[in-house]
Amino acid sequence: MRERQLHYAQLREGAEVAFRQQVEREAAALREGWESEGLREISVFACGPYVCMYAERLDAGEGAVWDWPRCYESYLEKWPPAAPAGKRTGGADEAPFRLAVPMIDIFHDGLAEELEASGVRHQPEERIGTLARLKPALASSYIYYHYQRQEETPGSFNASCVIGSAGALLFNYRELPAVAGAVKRQGLLKTNHSPADWHEVMAPHFDPWADAKAGEELWRGMERIV
Repeated sequence: MRERQLHYAQLREGAEVAFRQQVEREAAALREGWESEGLREISVFACGPYVCMYAERLDAGEGAVWDWPRCYESYLEKWPPAAPAGKRTGGADEAPFRLAVPMIDIFHDGLAEELEASGVRHQPEERIGTLARLKPALASSYIYYHYQRQEETPGSFNASCVIGSAGALLFNYRELPAVAGAVKRQGLLKTNHSPADWHEVMAPHFDPWADAKAGEELWRGMERIV
């Protein structure tokens, strides 16, 4: 089984420049280490204090929990541990904290197996990460609409698109050109209730970025650093 994974980390105040410099120096070693853990299609994005990772894990199960190596703890905020001792990857075993948290998949236009199907997966020209903030009071509405669309019309626009959440923070990963799935799964819903005016219905769910450049008030672009 191949699993799509999203992870979120947050930089400590004033650590952005030093973190990016270290990642740049160690990018090849980081990728090699992550691939040895069974990760593929790895991309790491950053925007201000926010750091998000997309990857696909081979033979996914209830085994290892991915994390940044321990040498990055001076740059990243610490979170409570998520796995029993000895279950972690990317860092020291039995650590009393973690540096990244898994994001909850709240929408995917395609599954990893579909992306790997013959004629579907390609070498993307661009891997894109964007960041948004939900209004907490409207989070359930946003998730409802996205599940409905996901299961009414799977693979409808870009099979590589996936959205994860860490609280009210949303991370959207997608590849260009868009992946049109040659093999599409059967959705779990037989209804047809997704709104035709999708973007107009979604807009009120967001807490806009006040300092974003034009066109990124809702979904802010992130820079790919790995």
